[in-house]
Amino acid sequence: KNTHITATRGTIMRRPLIALLALYISNTTIQFNAAIGSFIRGHNSLAAHEGENTREPPPCDNNIPDLLDSFANEDPGEINRLRRILAIENPTCFDKYFGNFAHHFLKRLKKVKKHLNLHIPKSGGSSFCSIGRHSKYGPGISSDTNCWERSHFYPMWCLFHFGTRPKWESCKDMDASVPDFIMNENYLDHPLCMQQRLHSIVIREPVERAISHEMHLEKFRDYYKMTHETFEKRLSMGRMNYMTWALSVDLIDRSGMNKAMIKPGRTIHAEVAMETLSKFDFILEFSRDKACDAASVHFMGFGDLVPGHNSADVEKSKGLNPRAFYEEWNKLDMAVYRYANKLMEVDCEFFARVLDEIGGLPEIV
Repeated sequence: KNTHITATRGTIMRRPLIALLALYISNTTIQFNAAIGSFIRGHNSLAAHEGENTREPPPCDNNIPDLLDSFANEDPGEINRLRRILAIENPTCFDKYFGNFAHHFLKRLKKVKKHLNLHIPKSGGSSFCSIGRHSKYGPGISSDTNCWERSHFYPMWCLFHFGTRPKWESCKDMDASVPDFIMNENYLDHPLCMQQRLHSIVIREPVERAISHEMHLEKFRDYYKMTHETFEKRLSMGRMNYMTWALSVDLIDRSGMNKAMIKPGRTIHAEVAMETLSKFDFILEFSRDKACDAASVHFMGFGDLVPGHNSADVEKSKGLNPRAFYEEWNKLDMAVYRYANKLMEVDCEFFARVLDEIGGLPEIV
């Protein structure tokens, strides 16, 4: 049943798809199948990802092609999110509109030539930075940083100010102030600047990541010239739900308090992190699928550069505490990581299908 919806712009902290119709036609009454919006709200809940899925699949609405066109102009991350949700929950509908999704994917790659990577420490970000340095973006990347910008995107967990960093005035301001390839090793700014930049993230199994982060800090605590108090604060930040924090804290916590001191412990942090992640153009894990990673890196415009891969079968790391502690400290990150694996699975299938359709890797300059 179609329902009249008045689309108006407003501040929507967590925007289910039905609310995003505000991006479709501003201040205009339009018709849309409200069942899709209802389904998306259910998909965004943590319970839907962690429990058995007994919900009906989302409806296959005839307005999807028009919706994709509007998202391309206003919020292209929503195309990625809808593509992944349909691929996971309603493959038949996804198959029906595969051509539309592939068209928008390739069109975006040809149009958007700048890149922002959210660098999650000890997940492969340095390897990704190395790819950037050896690509066409290399001349614009600062030689004395790990591909990040000093005022806003520095790694709060080890350098400079341990607190709330300055906010960009706008996406245009950010875009004009940093190189074409930039890595943010801090928390992510909301709203995402996806009109200006492709967005990517490299992830890692959260317990292994947290232990590696902890051991790095322990090894270099004197190098970073930390007091005992600062070391303990940064240690706590680095080993407790860091990925969830980086993806969600700017959108949820706008009180002006020290964001480094905010510990994501609520379900909404994980839900916002998952929703944000689902909008990214590329999600990678360098121990997962070499062929998929190679295709992703090429689609990003890095040519034939291939990231180094960690072994997925290495012996489990040992931290300063029992492993059960890290599992408890990273429950939200584990939920986000499990969801990310679902997204990467459908992404790899989508990339392979796009390559089959166009006859191989495209020339993306």
